[in-house]
Order: sequence, then structure tokens, then C-alpha cells
Amino acid sequence: MLHRISCACCLFFLAISSLLTVISLTTASASSPKSTIHAHTLADFPTVDPNYIYNQLFYMVTNFQHREAGYDNNLPVNVNGHDEFASYWSQELMRDVAGFGAQVRRDAFNVAGWQERPATVPAFNVEVTVPGVTHPEQVVVIGCHYDGEAISTQSANDDGSGCAIELGVARAMGMYWRSHHTYPARTLRFVIFDAEEQGLYGSFHYLNSTVNGDTKNIVAMFNEEQSGIAY
Repeated sequence: MLHRISCACCLFFLAISSLLTVISLTTASASSPKSTIHAHTLADFPTVDPNYIYNQLFYMVTNFQHREAGYDNNLPVNVNGHDEFASYWSQELMRDVAGFGAQVRRDAFNVAGWQERPATVPAFNVEVTVPGVTHPEQVVVIGCHYDGEAISTQSANDDGSGCAIELGVARAMGMYWRSHHTYPARTLRFVIFDAEEQGLYGSFHYLNSTVNGDTKNIVAMFNEEQSGIAY
């Protein structure tokens, strides 16, 4: 699994680094544009730690194993850790990008039409936004879903692995920005979607209500889905 995660993250960083050109804070002045740092070799890119991702994955799926959307209602975490998972993930990610103006919010919505469920079921996405410096209107979305099926042995991979990779990416980016005294040029949105297993409801809500169907400023979207195993 570590090899699979490492390969996925390397490909991810090669793609995202071309979009997230960073801005130097040390070479900028109040009267001149901030200078751009261009990455020329792999050493110039952020470095992800697969062991950190694996440890986060192990912790999250061990402590929040059952994560069915819509009926947590303060149930014990060993019965349904859906809400606790979302809280832990957002706290960890905010810590990874601390100092860069990040903001976290829960985006609540209702879902109707589930079989053997109430007529209206509450759900929520979680979004952490890191504002860009030079092109804040240009947005890169990094997403996955955090809910799992009610009876399943696959929730660690589907999609706990994606949630752990998001934490690893945020940590690597935060460490890179601090060590290079930089900020991202474009806005980053780390999102975990709810109610995916029941029909992609969380991402549908995000596109049609949160973004309101206006995708012209979203320059890229990376979906981390089941990255823990090879098919």
C-alpha cells in the first residue's frame, strides 16, 4: 500500500505543481510584484511522506471505522464515527496549513429518497480553503469522499485512502511554503464530500449549490478515489 500511495502522490504533485506556481515572500517589495519561483527539478517540488499518509489512514479508519452518512446523531464513535471523522480531518488539515489564511467550513445539505431512511436525511461536506496570492480567483479543488457504506470492509480504501492523501498533500505543501517562504499563487480548496456511497449527493450539492454551477474559475479538480490498492 505504501508503494501505491507513493506513486499516486508523485503523479499528483507533478500535475498540481504546474498549477500552483508559488510566490516568494522574501524577494517581494511593497511597490513591486512578488517574484515567482519556478521548479526545475524534482528536488524543487514539495515532498510527500507516504509513512505520514499511511499512519493517518490507519488512525482514521481504525478509530472511525463506520462512517455512514445521515444518521450519526451523536452515536458512539464505534457505532458510527462519521461526524468525528470529519472533525478530525478538518482539524488535522487546518494544522497542516496553519499560517496561510486557511478557513474551514461545513456545508450542510439534505438528501431525500434513500431507501429505508427518513424522508429527509442531513449530510454535510467539509471544505478547507487556502487563498491564493496572485490569482485568488483561480481555484484548484482537491477532493474525495469520507462517508462509507453501512456494511462494508472497504471503507479504509473507499475512501479513507483519499482523505489521508489529502492530509499528506496539505502537510507537504505547508512544509514547502514555510521552508521556501512562499504562498500559493492560486486558491486551493481541500474538500471531503458526504453521501457519495448513496449516489454522489455531496459532490452534486457542491457543484450545483456551493459552486452554483459556475466552474469557469476552477482550473483543475483532483479526485482522490480508492488510491490504496492496485487493480
